[in-house]
This record gives sequence, structure tokens and C-alpha cells, in this order.
Amino acid sequence: MDLKGQVAIVTGAGQGMGRGIAEKLSLDGAKVLVVDKNEEGACETAQMLIAAGGEAAAIKADISIVSDIKMIFEKCREYFGRTDILVANASLSYASPLLETSEEEYYKVFDINAKGTLFCLREAGWHLNDGGRIVVISSSTTRYPNKGMILYSATKAAQKLMVEVAALELAERGITVNSVMPGVTETPAMLEGLPLEFQQQIIQKSPFKRLGKPQDIAEVVAFLCSKNSQWISGQHILANGGGAI
Repeated sequence: MDLKGQVAIVTGAGQGMGRGIAEKLSLDGAKVLVVDKNEEGACETAQMLIAAGGEAAAIKADISIVSDIKMIFEKCREYFGRTDILVANASLSYASPLLETSEEEYYKVFDINAKGTLFCLREAGWHLNDGGRIVVISSSTTRYPNKGMILYSATKAAQKLMVEVAALELAERGITVNSVMPGVTETPAMLEGLPLEFQQQIIQKSPFKRLGKPQDIAEVVAFLCSKNSQWISGQHILANGGGAI
């Protein structure tokens, strides 16, 4: 994909899937603002992009705090002069059975995955140039529910409707809004606490007999960020290798 001259914000890009997405967008020519709660991870990603010949900057931000989200877009304009792409990747993967779910856990997960995504979309609507691209990283759990994932799945379902409404509201400016729904992917956050036995079950169910990799998801995101995707909006791309999970 040709993203030369484009400026992208990638949240949660300090490791894993976000880092893979930031790397792909940078290789395709975009300038990338790397955002993460973990400042060290964000800086590592930005340094990696710069070492590979790209242009990048890193900032520490918590998307559960609205003032931090505003700061992300202000810093992007300060560093690069414009914003063309938002990849709303930052998320909290959290397992909690229904009967054991607490109010505290509810706010913990919804503040990041639902509230954080909502206000990232709002700021993007205010700051993105006409013809911009927004991609939300959702989850295959919105298509294939799993036990113990009631909070996480609910926030991802909320993101789905946010994408569809935002796509309608921002279309008049040529901004597309889509989501990518990964299956289980080899990232520290996603595999943490996931029993090896369950991972093997997923692999056996996969037509490709493997878990997804960050690069698999990054390729789909890069397409949705490109000019080639201008007629795709309000859509949800399932990127799970064709498995029923």
C-alpha cells in the first residue's frame, strides 16, 4: 500500500499487534505517532521504525482519560502538521465469567475499550483531514462468543455500532470508518492467561493450523488505510484465518 505523505496515529502500539501495525504503516510510507500507556514500549516501537528508515514519534497516553486523547491529536499536529489515519488499537483483553464479574471490573474494561474508542473516534472526526481513514481493532468474539469473555465481548460489540454510526456521520468528508476483527493472535496481551491447551484447540480448528500473527492483521489494516479502500466504510473485516473462533 502507498501511504507516502500520510500521517497515522496508532494507539496501543508499544507491543504486539499495535507494534506490528505501526511497522507496516511505516514501511508503506506513513509517518507514525506511536501511542501507548507504556512509555518505554512506545519509544522502542518508534525507534524501531526510525531505524528502518521511517519517520515516527512516541508519546505516553491513556485512552481511558479524555484529556489524554485530546493530547494525542494535538501532539500529532505539533510533530507532523496533520493527521490522516487513526488506528484505534489500544484495548484491554480481559476474561471474566458472568457470575464472577464485579462493578469495578466493568468500569476497568469499558473505560478503555468502549469509552476510549468512542472519544478517539470523536477526536478523529474533529482532526482528521478530509479523505482520512479510521480503523478500529475489534475482535472475532463479536462473531463467535466465548465463555468467560462477557465484558470484553460486550465492549467489542459496542465498538461495532460505533464504527457503523461514525461511518455514516463522517462520510460527507470522505472519511472511511471500518473495523478489523482478529481471531486469537500471537501477542503478549492476547496469550497472557490463555491456557496452552486452549491455544492448541484453536490451532487444530484453524484451516491453516496456526494462530494469527500481528503481521496478518497489519496487512488488512494497511489496506483499509489506503486509497484503495475508499469504497469500503462501516464494515467489519474478520481476520481469523477462516476458523470458527
